[in-house]
Amino acid sequence: MSFEPSAHAQAADLLSQHPGYRVLRALPSPEDYVLAEPEGVVRTAAVIDVETVGLDPEHPIIDLAIQRIAFDERGRIVRVGQPRQWFEDPGMPVPAEIVRLTGITDADVAGQRIDEEQAVSLIASTTLAIAHNAAFDAPRVERRLPAIAGHGWACSCNEVPWPDLGFDGRKLGHLLMQQGMFHHGHRAAADVWATINLLSSVMPDGETALAKLIRQAEQPSVRIEATNAPFEAKNALKARGYRWHVEQRVWWTEVATKEEAAEHAWLTAAASCPRPHVTTVTWHQRYRG
Repeated sequence: MSFEPSAHAQAADLLSQHPGYRVLRALPSPEDYVLAEPEGVVRTAAVIDVETVGLDPEHPIIDLAIQRIAFDERGRIVRVGQPRQWFEDPGMPVPAEIVRLTGITDADVAGQRIDEEQAVSLIASTTLAIAHNAAFDAPRVERRLPAIAGHGWACSCNEVPWPDLGFDGRKLGHLLMQQGMFHHGHRAAADVWATINLLSSVMPDGETALAKLIRQAEQPSVRIEATNAPFEAKNALKARGYRWHVEQRVWWTEVATKEEAAEHAWLTAAASCPRPHVTTVTWHQRYRG
């Protein structure tokens, strides 16, 4: 049996009114995406996603997608650019697990290469780059495109207070589903479009997710390194959320500037580290490892 699109919409609306059902709708196509009328200063961002052959920072990119957006001072998206996407030959077979996850095969990437000049231009011409897990994307993109090193980055996964807003989890697909949307993920261009839709979502307090992201990302923070902390403190540091930097051989964390004094006090009392090394971090340094 076939249905007219209006019949599907009516059925979905009917189901969504029943407390026993939740209806998921596909993301709108770019042609159907509703833009806001700009208010105040307009800035730009490059929304980015990459797929690689593995999780190591040295593993090469095989899929890069970039789409520019413009947003006003209320954090509402007022323009969406054309998506740009490139495959790149990693010089090795694409691992079976990556093929299973992304659908990208050796045939897709054979002989392909990122248009470096165009990719750099797209990113460098914006205020900042946004990724849903910038700690993964930022160092890999800068390694492949060193000309944009030091560009500002923001993370829609970790710099939007999703739990405080009533959301369960931070994964892109899961966040979309909690707002009644779904997408076919694990390809760079699809994840970029999903991130754009997520950013434009209006939260319960009337603000967009993008507004909350920009406000948080613009705030400087501090990187605290527990220099000379005794070996016996490692379990306490790990439980506190500190991470071990293999090359620098130091436990470190990043906290809001207003939390610096409290973190110093904790390090002195719980980790026998009264003189940590402290560095101010902005979105030009954040997520570089």
